[in-house]
Amino acid sequence: MPTRSQMIERRLREGILEGEYPAGMRMNEVELAERLGVSRTPVRSALTILAQDGLLCYAPNSGFTVQVFNSADIESIYELRSTLSGLAARLAAQTGLDDTVSDRLHAVLSRSDLMISEGIWTRDAHHEWRGLNEEFHEAVELASCNQHVQAALRRTKDIPLLKEIRYRWISPEMMSINHMQHAQIMDAIRRGQQVRAEDLCREHVYQNGQRIVRHWREIEQRNAAARQGEEPAADGGDTDSARAPLTRSA
Repeated sequence: MPTRSQMIERRLREGILEGEYPAGMRMNEVELAERLGVSRTPVRSALTILAQDGLLCYAPNSGFTVQVFNSADIESIYELRSTLSGLAARLAAQTGLDDTVSDRLHAVLSRSDLMISEGIWTRDAHHEWRGLNEEFHEAVELASCNQHVQAALRRTKDIPLLKEIRYRWISPEMMSINHMQHAQIMDAIRRGQQVRAEDLCREHVYQNGQRIVRHWREIEQRNAAARQGEEPAADGGDTDSARAPLTRSA
């Protein structure tokens, strides 16, 4: 049973990741406590944990504020994430797949293959593909049987609004490419080919990360131009674009 502090921490974490608390926002303990209907103690505890996880930054005179990430931060995070994902795939190939994980991976690949073969590409299909992609990588991470690798990977995913932006570039063509790469990773793991599994998964995550970084930089450039009065904010004030920051706070 989670404690009150843990529940508050989870609620605030979700709010930050979903953009409810935008980058640079000051997290006032009193206001948050009143809003959540709790005392300041669990709120302070939750904010401290979120700061340790890199989602907030703390300054003695101003308290906690939501961390601001820029494209350089995202690039560094994806370099780490690609390395960790490759390691997870290698460990999975070394350990072998149990029936539960194997069934999960096969189910993801089968559903993805059906979506591609039938040419399904609606808004709902786009949302489903996001879930399938995350399910595949979570299954590989679970198959690594290494809790430290899994925990480190979770932290690389806790970046505000990244989940929305990272799937913007997905198209039917990219979905097919990712599906093919997933199948290759699965095959290498199943065959116990540790080096191949690591290389394939690392490159897969790295290349996807590079696409996200390019998109993030485009948002930064458009927002910089908008601030100088050259043109409207990216996408006419789109949520992700409007909140994509230019610099990371100290």
